[in-house]
Amino acid sequence: SVQESLDRFAPLMSSCRDAGYNVRAYISVALGCPFEGPDVDPHRVADLAASLLEMGADEISVADTTGMGTAPRTRKLLQTLKEAGIRSEDLALHFHDTFGQALVNTIISLEHGVRTFDSAVGGLGGCPYSPGATGNVATEDLVYTLHSLGARTGIDLDEVSRIGEWITGEIGKANSSSAGKATLSRLRRKD
Repeated sequence: SVQESLDRFAPLMSSCRDAGYNVRAYISVALGCPFEGPDVDPHRVADLAASLLEMGADEISVADTTGMGTAPRTRKLLQTLKEAGIRSEDLALHFHDTFGQALVNTIISLEHGVRTFDSAVGGLGGCPYSPGATGNVATEDLVYTLHSLGARTGIDLDEVSRIGEWITGEIGKANSSSAGKATLSRLRRKD
């Protein structure tokens, strides 16, 4: 159960804190669950986030592990977290792109002050507990979007695109990054 998980994590988090390590806790299926459906109660997510912070987590990654999240549900979740006293600085967001909403949800999150996001080159990833869930938002797509908004990430889009092409080729998975493939096409034209 969720409570059993919290009980198990408490001593581990305490040990990590005592050893000087930062602790990042994840709340999975926060915007849709393969078993309970798309209507995850945002108040339950906020309660879990508060519990994890009280237990000593430095950061909470709220994860749309199934990719079911939509802009209205993301907005509602972030507003509920804020109302529960969870600061945007304590949050990271983890979006899968199953329904093509990861970047939309990222922009909603940016508007709510969140500045930390998980991603994977080439859009790699998935979720073994969520049949049909695709990979994480592609790092290349996320970086391109952030740069288009004027954000300075310190990330070289050309190099990340090369890495995405390399790793997806190495493991035999399709590169699902639109920005990565477009960047590589531009680079090849230059050569």
